[in-house]
Amino acid sequence: MRLQAFWRTVLYWPIRLLTRFEIILDRDTEQSVVGTKQVVYIMRSTSAADHLVARAALVQANLPSIDEPLLINGQSFARLMYVAPSETQQAEAAVDEFQQLLQAHERDSSVAVQLVPVGVFWGRKSGQERREGKPMVGDLDNPGMWRKFWLVLFSGRNILVRASRPVQLRDMADKFGSSRTIAHKLARVARVHFVRLRHAVAGPKVTDRELVIENLLNSAALQKAIEDEAKSKKISIEQARKTAYKYLDEIAANYSETLVRILDRFMAWLWSRIYNGIHIEGGERIRALAQAGHEVIYVPCHRSHMDYLLLSYVIYKEGLVPPHIAAGVNLDFFPAGPLFRRGGAFFIRRSFKGNKLYSAVFREYLNRLFQKGYPVEYFTEGGRSRTGRLLSPKTGMIAMTVQGMLRGQTRPLSIVPVYLGYEHVMEVGTYLKELKGKSKEKESVFQVLSTLRHLRNFGHGFVTFGEPINLGETLDTLQPNWRDAITHGAEEPSRPKWLTPTVNILAEQIMHRINDAAALNSVNLSALALLSAEQYALTREELIAQLDIYTQILREVPYSKGSYVPHQSGAELWQLASIHDKFSVEQDDLGEMIKLEGTNAIAMTYYRNNIMHMMIVPCVIAAYATAYSRFTVAEVADLLEQMQPLLQDELFVSHSRDRMQLWAHALIEQLHEMQLLTRTESQQGEVVYAAPSRDSQAYFQLQLLARSAGETLQRYAIVLELLQQAGAISRSDLESHAVQLAERLSAMHGVNAPEFFDRKVISGLISTLKSEAFIQVNADGQFEADARVGPFSDRIDCMLEPAVLQTIRQSVQQVLQLKALGSEPVVDSNT
Repeated sequence: MRLQAFWRTVLYWPIRLLTRFEIILDRDTEQSVVGTKQVVYIMRSTSAADHLVARAALVQANLPSIDEPLLINGQSFARLMYVAPSETQQAEAAVDEFQQLLQAHERDSSVAVQLVPVGVFWGRKSGQERREGKPMVGDLDNPGMWRKFWLVLFSGRNILVRASRPVQLRDMADKFGSSRTIAHKLARVARVHFVRLRHAVAGPKVTDRELVIENLLNSAALQKAIEDEAKSKKISIEQARKTAYKYLDEIAANYSETLVRILDRFMAWLWSRIYNGIHIEGGERIRALAQAGHEVIYVPCHRSHMDYLLLSYVIYKEGLVPPHIAAGVNLDFFPAGPLFRRGGAFFIRRSFKGNKLYSAVFREYLNRLFQKGYPVEYFTEGGRSRTGRLLSPKTGMIAMTVQGMLRGQTRPLSIVPVYLGYEHVMEVGTYLKELKGKSKEKESVFQVLSTLRHLRNFGHGFVTFGEPINLGETLDTLQPNWRDAITHGAEEPSRPKWLTPTVNILAEQIMHRINDAAALNSVNLSALALLSAEQYALTREELIAQLDIYTQILREVPYSKGSYVPHQSGAELWQLASIHDKFSVEQDDLGEMIKLEGTNAIAMTYYRNNIMHMMIVPCVIAAYATAYSRFTVAEVADLLEQMQPLLQDELFVSHSRDRMQLWAHALIEQLHEMQLLTRTESQQGEVVYAAPSRDSQAYFQLQLLARSAGETLQRYAIVLELLQQAGAISRSDLESHAVQLAERLSAMHGVNAPEFFDRKVISGLISTLKSEAFIQVNADGQFEADARVGPFSDRIDCMLEPAVLQTIRQSVQQVLQLKALGSEPVVDSNT
């Protein structure tokens, strides 16, 4: 002990001058340990350098110093304990200390010591996997004096200190007593914890890329795939193997810890230059999963090319190893491609249908990542959203993930949905051009340089880690006998019949949980308000009041537990939004007027669409209130129950049909509390609600809320009106006429949202109506309206503005008359 104290004294100033650290505390540690004295730390490393760094970091975090003794009833205990490999003298000393602490709890019921594991990671090295003929790398936590010397010199400016979730010794003593057996178990659990912690922070040991490719080519599954390719293509085994090698070389990442450290510094500079900050929610979730030994699959929404960089950066800053990312092969261009590979990207073709060898190669590579314990990230939408809404999921990667479980995956696997949101998306202008018919530009170095040239302040970024999906537990629920399909050999398992329907359900769950984690921000809330106003203009006071209404509704009746509602007032939110070059502000004698003009109005639909799923039900209720003089909760709930499948399929609203009544009741009560609705009691004792007086400010605010649902209701009205008036109609005609009418309505009534007449959106609506039996198919395969369509359509129509409803009805009649005469209707969207 004296020798250790001597070295700590000698090394104090060199370590202080040569090192820089970050400390991450779990939320439980902050809440239960900060400010308390009965804390004991556990460390894996006995290094004097680690001791000095940990001491400085813990003091900085307002935790008791490592060197300060712990006094319990006059007895002194060591504040720091070391866990060493079992069956060593030091390991037995740790067991003695654990037992003494447990005995102190038995003697005094007021004692409540918390054990806090502390890990110190220099450069987050995972180490290199041993190759034949090379010596085994030593203990990474206790590397020896000379290796530690070089670590201080070369990794001293990149140290992570992780203080994990505390263990309550009071609970342990009360449940299990203070026997030496329990002390041994505590020591063993601590050792396992540090192994998992290093894996979570640094990842598995790195394997040379060429060796990875060689090992995969020699695997039983790929050997069989190569033989099948040779037979089907009538080529030699060697030629088929070369093709498989080419595919693997195209796919495989080339992860470099050194590059990741360099990118961390570059990204810290970049984010400080272009963003005002990054708001993160749910980081403790992913840390808990990683430390529990889970294989973590990150599945974010896809808004921008920034997503790759932002999510990896945030995960790294949360103290975890960045994931291997499935990136489109279109991004594999010089110099970005090699950099992405070294950052953990592996490349995937947009489609490999019909190419069995490529499919087998990719599945085998993905399975290797799972088996080795690398975290993985992929975008299940398949591409960036051009409208701001979630896209329908592509299920290929999810299916491969499930198939990985069928290969005998031993570690628990959890899918983490991630919501990514921005106050500015740099590609929005490009998206609008593509939606107008311009071809998508191929990614290139010139495109990247052009983008970097226009870097400016993009406001805030938002990253929310949603509720994880434990894949094993989910499969137990969806397909209880799924383990019967597991193959414990090296060959690829056959594809079970239940895979496709199960994967489809899983994909829907992922999309719902991404939306459950959505974040409101100043820009998307301002867009929601202004796009609902006449001429896209509001006074400053009107806008601020509406922002307060949105945030108050979603604070008091949250869309989900994981969604983020900003704490700022409406005035503060507008102040944040106004710094972006998206709004026109005009000043006259009466005050400020805020407008959206020209292409900005169209662009802002992108940001509004990011949060439309959170606001659609409050907006529909507001529309119902402005349409009907008096109504009950039951009436609104009945309509919402009918609309629920449509909202779920179009906007990935996660609330089930049987929850609509409770949700409607809570929202209506909240609107009443905010004086946006009045409440009376009928002669029969029934509670009845109504909109406030039409000349009141409250009615204006309610109407503004209602108009946000207008485009959705108008699209429903078009399809339902066509179904009613057309009699028997083919699906293709129904889709085409609906698109034409939506284009006409857009031109005549100034609907600027590009997705309003998107054929995919309308086709999805028709499919849902069919699956819900609103559409019947006759003997000729024609679509006919079910009897429920009429009443449903009438209720939707009542919520539309009279001029809009008149346009829809007249246009439907004109379209059907022209069809009856044998002429194809032509709609000029520029009319």
